[in-house]
Amino acid sequence: MVLANHAASPVVSLADVRGRPISMQLPRTGVLERRDVARRDALVRRIVNEFEELPGLSLSLRQAMKLLGVDEAACLRILDALTRAGHIRRDARHLYVRCERVL
Repeated sequence: MVLANHAASPVVSLADVRGRPISMQLPRTGVLERRDVARRDALVRRIVNEFEELPGLSLSLRQAMKLLGVDEAACLRILDALTRAGHIRRDARHLYVRCERVL
């Protein structure tokens, strides 16, 4: 292995390294959204439809993750949002089930 010859380098120590000022700006459109909102909305519609079409459906967190094809954190956010919205609830076994509608 051949090592580079650093003898000609003008920097002798870290104290000789000079930094450059940097500046950052947010895009003019506002805060940059890193999530795929369209995909999330599609997943929410899908899980709502699954529970509507199959009234007896009960899913554990792991089963919901597999069904939606998302990681645990994303799945929890989606299921929590649907729980707060009154579409689903957790039963005594900690499974997600459809909220029964009172007519």
